[in-house]
Amino acid sequence: MTKPSGAAKTFSLTNQRPGPVAQFFVTLLVRKLIPFVFGVLRRFAPVFRFPFTNTVIVTSFDHVQEVFSRQKDFPVPYQKQVDLLDWKPTFLLAMKDTPAYWETLEQVKKLWCASDLDFVRQIARDVSENRLEKAGGRIDAIQDLMVPVTEAVIQRYYGVPIPEDARQPFFDGCMHVAGFLFGSQTLTPKSTKSAQQAISVVWQVIDDAIDAARKNPLPENTIIGRCHALKVTDDAHLRSYLMGMIMGYLPTNTLANGHAFDVILNSADAYRIGCAAAEREDHDMMLRVVREALRISYILPGLWRTTPEAQDLGIGSTKTYKIEKGRLVYISGMSAMKDPRRIEDPDRFDPDRSPDVYMVYGHGFHYCVGAAIADVMMEEIFTALLRREPRAVGKMVFNGNFPWNLNITYRNL
Repeated sequence: MTKPSGAAKTFSLTNQRPGPVAQFFVTLLVRKLIPFVFGVLRRFAPVFRFPFTNTVIVTSFDHVQEVFSRQKDFPVPYQKQVDLLDWKPTFLLAMKDTPAYWETLEQVKKLWCASDLDFVRQIARDVSENRLEKAGGRIDAIQDLMVPVTEAVIQRYYGVPIPEDARQPFFDGCMHVAGFLFGSQTLTPKSTKSAQQAISVVWQVIDDAIDAARKNPLPENTIIGRCHALKVTDDAHLRSYLMGMIMGYLPTNTLANGHAFDVILNSADAYRIGCAAAEREDHDMMLRVVREALRISYILPGLWRTTPEAQDLGIGSTKTYKIEKGRLVYISGMSAMKDPRRIEDPDRFDPDRSPDVYMVYGHGFHYCVGAAIADVMMEEIFTALLRREPRAVGKMVFNGNFPWNLNITYRNL
């Protein structure tokens, strides 16, 4: 296992944060302009070749689900980033529909078990309640609550301790690598070098955790402990799986929690229903509130797919669209979940919608394998928050597209 250089420990996404003017335009683009443009495309050109580029944008509910469902025709393009990061073996979200994918999925499921949900729930509940009690009525809900809960799950459930002096570089590294993997598919030497530096911080924490657990075995209710005790897989695969679990958990949950909480605080109906669910400790309703909030303000504009061969999209409908071989296809779940042809009055907050309208965890192939873990974590965070009737102090602050700070006041219990 390759250890990173000492310089990598100083990696900081915070120090690379856009200036106020640049951040204003990034936020305007992501929160206003892109949803507006995608709404126009969804209505008039749901499968649209962006002029002078190799990119096709897919924005309607039915077409987005069709691309998701045809994983052999529209495979993911992320393996090139994984190769640049020396991530071997590869991880689930970069894999195509092959026997190796299904074998890897089964191995991950053996490590990430449904029987662990009560343990994860207890971690999320303990950290949420303790953080809010100690903060005494005012807190940064993202950096001082949501991120620590997620990190506690990584440490106590995954079995990956995050040293205090590595905490910020670890978090920043995860966020930066997630952007490198799933953001713009135009890779440059500069962006690649920065991502390699960022992931080296995370590799070091994972490698140290695996080494330590070999010397002092962890309990079987941790991911590393279960792997070692049951000999589910070798350390090389465990290393890769842990990286995938962390990259699929820390950045996405930070995004999801920030977006959902922002909607809840700014929607009278969401706030009222969420607070009532928290008071009753109604986890089912709380989860529906959070998912509806994510439908209204999804975590990212879209995901990428490719076309190794020319494809027709819209099969079985009144109109089909030809997508040429070699295109990059950008499918917008954010736009799809606002499609009025499938979602009645899509701007209205309604937690009682059919589960079929949601794609917050993807759809079909590559549906989030850790969805149940994320669900119980969100249930506990939002129950702890909304029991205390929180109020925002100013607006949410972004770092690029990532929700970064959201200061709130709340009622002490």
